[in-house]
Amino acid sequence: MLVMFDIDDTLVDHTAAVRAGVGALHEAARPTASLEALYASWHAAMIEHFPKYLRGELTYEEQRRARLRQTVAPSSTDSEADRLFDCYFEAYQSAWALFPDALACLTRLEHVPLGIISNGNGAEQRRKLERTGIAERFQIVHISGDRGYAKPAPELFLGACSAAGVAPHLATYVGDLYETDAVGARRAGLRGIWLNRGDSLAPEREPPMIRGLGEVPELVRTPA
Repeated sequence: MLVMFDIDDTLVDHTAAVRAGVGALHEAARPTASLEALYASWHAAMIEHFPKYLRGELTYEEQRRARLRQTVAPSSTDSEADRLFDCYFEAYQSAWALFPDALACLTRLEHVPLGIISNGNGAEQRRKLERTGIAERFQIVHISGDRGYAKPAPELFLGACSAAGVAPHLATYVGDLYETDAVGARRAGLRGIWLNRGDSLAPEREPPMIRGLGEVPELVRTPA
């Protein structure tokens, strides 16, 4: 058996950290837009440009600058964009924190091999695990930036299972994005659990669906 998790908005409250970062950026850049408007445009820019990084169309630094230019400083040089992004990132990084249900879930699963599969920059994602104090709990950590392919590509899921020496059908993956995480895992032969922390009933989506990580240990004991 193997149980693996996504990081952002599954174990770590990424959304709250982004809000903290956008608040710092708003103070540093002094845009005419309100804080809420900047947050909305920042979110839109992330949705547009971060997948380009995952697909290899932009470098990690290029997608950061593209997001910055789209939201607050369209004519900035690379160094100016990097300086402003650093204002965002310092606050974002300082706000990294586990969801209240994360640690208890991992503790209840201490008898099971645990792993991470996450999209993003390898060094950054590993720092999240270290700074939140959970890095040592995982035997397998597969980050897209280190592997050359990103979720929902089956290679990322299958590579993690192979590294753990566990057949895909004996592995469970938990993530907050239905298509990227739950469906991606299922297509690779794993048991994919969708973590839906919101209010959406989503009746058209295939179970299992959970509302919090506290449900994971019981599901792991339940046959797929």
